[in-house]
Formats: sequence, structure tokens, C-alpha cells
Amino acid sequence: MGTGKEMKGEEVMQAIVIADSFQKGSFNTSFAPLTNDEPACMLPLAGKPLLEYTLQCLAMSGVQDAIIYLTTNSSKVKSWLKGSPWDPSFPAAPFPVHTIVNEDCRSFGDALRDLHDKGIIRHNFILVTGDLVSNLNLGPLLAKHKATAAKDKKAIMTSVYSKGYQGNPLRSKGSEMVLAVDRSSQEVLYYQKAETKSTLLPIDLFQHDEVDVHFDLLDSGIYICSPIVLALFADNFDIQDMDRMINEIIESELIDSTIYIHTSTSEFSCRAMNPYLYNLVYEKVLNRWVYPVVPESRILHNGAKVCLLQNSVYKSAGSRVAKGTAIHANTFIGHGVNINDDCSVMKSNLESGVTIGAGSSIAGSIIMKNTKIGKNCNLTNCIVGENVVLPDNCQVKDKVVIGHNAVLKTGSCVPSGTRISSAKVSDGFSDDEEEEAGEEAEGEFGPCAFNYVEENPDFDSDEEIEAQAGCAVLNTWGQVYTTDNEGSDSSESDGEVGDDDGDSWAEDDHKGDLDPGSDMEEGDNNMDYLQDDEDEGEHHDVVNFKREVLESLQRADAEGKIVTDNLVLEINSSKHAWNTTLCEVNQCVLESVLTLNLDLDLSPGKLLAAVKVNLDKFRQLLIKYSQSKSGQDYYLSSVPELIKRFPQFLDVIAKVLHHMYEVDILGEDAILKWANKLQDGNIAKKVKSFVDWLEEAESSDEDESSDAED
Repeated sequence: MGTGKEMKGEEVMQAIVIADSFQKGSFNTSFAPLTNDEPACMLPLAGKPLLEYTLQCLAMSGVQDAIIYLTTNSSKVKSWLKGSPWDPSFPAAPFPVHTIVNEDCRSFGDALRDLHDKGIIRHNFILVTGDLVSNLNLGPLLAKHKATAAKDKKAIMTSVYSKGYQGNPLRSKGSEMVLAVDRSSQEVLYYQKAETKSTLLPIDLFQHDEVDVHFDLLDSGIYICSPIVLALFADNFDIQDMDRMINEIIESELIDSTIYIHTSTSEFSCRAMNPYLYNLVYEKVLNRWVYPVVPESRILHNGAKVCLLQNSVYKSAGSRVAKGTAIHANTFIGHGVNINDDCSVMKSNLESGVTIGAGSSIAGSIIMKNTKIGKNCNLTNCIVGENVVLPDNCQVKDKVVIGHNAVLKTGSCVPSGTRISSAKVSDGFSDDEEEEAGEEAEGEFGPCAFNYVEENPDFDSDEEIEAQAGCAVLNTWGQVYTTDNEGSDSSESDGEVGDDDGDSWAEDDHKGDLDPGSDMEEGDNNMDYLQDDEDEGEHHDVVNFKREVLESLQRADAEGKIVTDNLVLEINSSKHAWNTTLCEVNQCVLESVLTLNLDLDLSPGKLLAAVKVNLDKFRQLLIKYSQSKSGQDYYLSSVPELIKRFPQFLDVIAKVLHHMYEVDILGEDAILKWANKLQDGNIAKKVKSFVDWLEEAESSDEDESSDAED
């Protein structure tokens, strides 16, 4: 045991959690009216508030002390902490959690200035927000930051990012950035976070030997800081967010400090900072991207027991699912949930105590505690708060947010993008509000269901307010960010959001799948309500799945160590996330392997050599997916479509198939069966010599076999 002096000098690993969500220097209203009475970190996700996911990440990282900084509605967080294993008085708490409340705080910068004034942070610390969901181990990053600071005395912060390749759905619009860093040291030399389509890099960058310019990074909102960061916010009272502070540190000649970055390539990190990302993070959690932080894990057995079923369906103890109900993939069913006859639930989060009436359909939605949904209701890609009552025959469209305690009237039809609160929003100017409340006891959608439009002092006329409401649908819900090149690959208009765009969690393509009570598997353990979706034809989900497969292969190739079992786990998770069939999985995997890092302008000989390298590299992966009953048939059925998209493969397809045959990815019987049914004359002509060779080999084998028998 060390001396008392040594123990006293030991640096405790400390974390600060900013509970409230801030955006562009003020409170984030993306979830309003849900967050009018509670911080966004208390929104539920698969039976646990977002804040618990943040604390679990810190616990896995070895944090020894945490401070939760609260501003508005702090009582909700304090109440939850008292009944959780994170309460400091709990004997087996993973680490002590303290709270600081400052109701005068109005921005991220205000919070850090207040922490500096209190003088409670003396060492390096981890800074995160309460809406972070991550399985990243931050302990080694803190050690890395200390090592960097030992070499560079000016280093005050390491900002953590994750890779966001083109097509990654986590690239939310409005969060795109450009970063230039020194290749060897990873020091940040240039930082721009904006929606501009072009970037002017300063000439000073070219004074460095090697510079990496990143446009494909996702900001996880994780910062490893020294106390100097707090002092800089105190000195610059007009800076309200971290983005401006990073710019100030890099560009100002008065601040002699440096910032470094760490890029995570395998772990998952994302802030659920708007409804779009909230829904997407929910999906990733159910598909175990955040393992070991999974829905069935409960710190010290806190909460109801949750069982994982097939197709990423999670069912809590005490819930009831009636006969004839179809539960589709990516669904969480909380404790005490009661789903009646002939319902359909897909990609939805049903928190504890939710009741769903017979014949109702829930798709891509988050339904919070104790909400009652009547018969024959239809909810699509929406968020419904606690204790909400939706009577029979209600229709809730895309991107709708319904606040806590709202009560709608029977047969209500809530249009896309609407926000509903249980009480009328006061304009703060009327002297007769009580009299008006008596006259207008019922809202636009029911007894306690008023249309919610956030007041903006910059808009005066009704026309301007109406236009503001229309823009708010896009600005507050959030949407996927796509480049012009990405947009041109699909039928959707570039960068625009419509009813059928990529940010909808429940695509129209799935509507025909939901056939309650039919095509359900008959199995043991009372699992006959699980529905296995099999869509025919390629649609938007397949495009997204293919992108994720390509990203997985790119990561494995970049790391230089291909672990087949890990790739299979990632691909299968993506399969469940995008509801793709096994046929589509095999076709996408093969196409991704063949085209990975491929220059299609190469000569046929060099193209074939590059394809063979990819096939040899991912041979075990392709063999894994070829072992199913029709796995090889699925591979071969994709050849005509592959050549249609990449005509360069026509000249080498026979030799590609021959190589796949030689390395045991394809078998003789499967190739001959496919060739006999092949309708494309050009392909048939190219592979004829190879097929004839196989047939001759088969004939020779049969002759040798018959001779041996004689």
C-alpha cells in the first residue's frame, strides 16, 4: 500500500455530464413540447432514460466521480437518481454521482463558466452530454490526452469523433463539418462546422509536412479536457457553445493552446439530440451496436427482466401480446404493456404500461409510459409522450410529437409534422387568458390536445408564423445529410425531405408487409406472434443496407485485420436493422466484396487481379454466407444486375466465377444450374467456355466413377 501522501496525490477520473441539451448557444427545442417539463436526457430508450446510457458508458470507462449539471426541471433528474443504483447513498453504486443546479444557465458556455467559478475541477476531466449513447471506453483516451499534454504543454483538449462515411444515416443534416489535422500528431489545424457546400482552407495549412482533411467525421460530443478549457470559457463570456470555442482556440492569436482529435473506427457513439437521431439510436441499441450496453442489461438488476427474441425483438416480463398480433423486427415491449388482438407493431418502442387496442398499427414510433391507444389506430414515425390518450380510429402521421398528458378526440387525424401539447401555449400578453381558456376548453385535436407552435419574436404576422411552422418540421425533427453525389443515386431529390425520404423510420415500402394474424411462425416458447418480414425487390432499405455492408468491409480492410466472425455480426445486425432478406444479404455482400476499393477504369487484366485480391481477402466471409440452403444460388442470381451496374465486369466474369469456384465459394452444381437458366445472351456467351469445362469435368468424374464400379 502506498503512503498517505501518494494516495492524496492520485488523480481521480472525473466526468461532467451536461444534462440539458443545448443547440447553437441556447436550449434545444427539437423535442418540444416533451422537454418543456423535463430535460431531454430523461427521454426513454428501450426501458431506460438516455441519461442511464451515458452513465453506463462512463462506468465502463472507469470513471470514479461524476457531476451532473442541471438547469431547468432538475427535480425530474434528482427523483430518478434517488431510485436508481447511481444514487450516492446506494451501497454498491458504480461511482458517486453529484448534481449541481443552476436555473440561470442558458447555454453550454454558461454551464462551463459556472463550473469554473465554483472551482471544483482541478484535474483533467471527461465532458459529455446527457443524451450520449456510446460503448466507447474513454479511460484510454484520457490517458492518451495526458501523454499528449506531457509532450505538448499547450494541449488542452482532445475531441472525440467517429467515422461517418457517405451514406451513413448518423450524418444528420446541420452537423456536417470539415477538419484539417496534422497527420502525425493529430493536432487540429482547421475546423469548420457549417452547412456550406464549399470550404476555403487557409494557406497556413501547407506549412505542415502532411495534413489530413476530414469531411466524414461525426461529432460524438465527447471532450477530454484540462481545467484550462473552463478558464477560456470564463475569459470569453460571449462564446456559448463548444464549436465556437474550438474555432476561437485555433484562429485567435491571443490564445496559445492546441486541440487534438481521436477518431473511433469500431465503437458506437452518438448523441440523440433530435427526433431523427433519437429514433436511429434506438434502432442501433436494439441491434446491439452499443454492446455491452443492451436493453436486457440492468445495473444491479434494476428494472424489469427483459428477454431478447428473434429479429431484435425485446419483451419485458409482465407484458401481454394477444393472438393474431404481428410483432416485427426492432421492437421493444416494456413491462406491463398490453397489446390486443390483430395489432401490428414494427420498429417501435413501447414503454411500460402502454395499452394498444385491437386492430391498431404502430410503425417506427416511440410510445412512452402509460399511454392508451384505442382500436383501429394507425401511428407512423412519431413520438408520443406519457399518459396520452388516443381514442379509437386515430391516425397519427409522420414526424408528429405529442406531449405528455394529451387527450385526443375519437377519429382524430394528426397531419405530418404537427406538435401537440396538453395545454394551450400562452402568448404572455393576453389579460383575459383565463376567460379565453374557459371559452376554448377543447383544443384543435381534442379535450387536452392543442396545436403547439413555439413562439418566435421575429415573426409577427399569421402568415410568417405559419411559414415558420412549416420550416420547423425539418429543423426540429432532423434529417439525414446527403451530398449531391449521394442524392443522384436515388430517385429522391437532393437534400430535400419529403414523406418518402431516408429519414423516415417506417418507409411506405413496408406498409404492405403488415398482415396481422397471417404468415406467423408456429414455434415454442409462445413466440408465434413474431413476424419475419421478407420484402421482394430492391428498395431504399436495401440501398442503406448495402452502404453499411460496404462500410464494415472498408473498416476491416483499413485495420488490416479481417475477423470474419465480427464482420458476420455487423452484417447480420445491419440485416435486421434494414429488414433485408437473406437473398438480398448475399447479393449485397458479394457486390461489396467485388467492388471494394476498385478502380473500374483498369484494364481487364488488372481489374481481374484486383477482384481476385478482394475475393481472397474476404473468402471466409463469402463461404459463410454460401453455406445456407440457397446461398450460392443467391450469389449467382446477382451476376446480371452486377454487370448491369458495372459493365466492366462482363469481360472478366467467367474468370471471376472460375476463381470463386477454385476457392470453394461456388460449387459446380450451383454454377451449372444457374447457367442452364441464364437468359442474358451476352453473359451466357462470356461464360460458355467455363461452363463447358465444368460439364466436361463432371462427365469425366461420372465416367471414372462408373469404371470403378465395373
